[in-house]
Amino acid sequence: MITYILIGLNIGIYIVLNMFLLQNGIDIISNFDNSWMAVKWNGEYYRIFTSIFLHADLNHLLNNMLILFTIGKRYESIEGRIRFSFVYFLGGILASIASLSYNMIIGKEIVSLGASGAIFALIGASISSVVKCRNKLRTISKRQIILFAVFSLYAGFANSNTDNIAHLGGLISGFIIGLAITEHSHNQEGTWHEH
Repeated sequence: MITYILIGLNIGIYIVLNMFLLQNGIDIISNFDNSWMAVKWNGEYYRIFTSIFLHADLNHLLNNMLILFTIGKRYESIEGRIRFSFVYFLGGILASIASLSYNMIIGKEIVSLGASGAIFALIGASISSVVKCRNKLRTISKRQIILFAVFSLYAGFANSNTDNIAHLGGLISGFIIGLAITEHSHNQEGTWHEH
């Protein structure tokens, strides 16, 4: 499943960048994080994508991977690998754009990184699946997934280091993308299966 590949990729990148290179004084992370200054002044647009695979510390990584495992494998089992990948990557990119645009507008010279924007896109797409096809996700209710999204956003706003604009951008983007790509289901294939 793509979910497991992404988790492995994120963990692998973290180990290489933080435990090997950074420990030896080689800081590559600052060349790939989501910095609007670097995007605007240096044209380093690749940062909008590469920042999705970077994490600040082990807690940041583990929290994101736990939510990705929980939400990701369920959404992927319902909508398939192609739709899952589309939501994750496009939603993550749009979340990064929302974050850097906001920081550029308010003039804050900060950078952001992490998979949470893409993960929130999956949450948004999951909400749209429940809204669009009520009996498609029989193992989870609309109220449960919305409460999960609300609590996740609240936890972000309670932490001053959290990029809440990326979370909101991912959630909204994922919801819209999900509405566009979710297919109606009239059979039993719409349940979430544990793998």
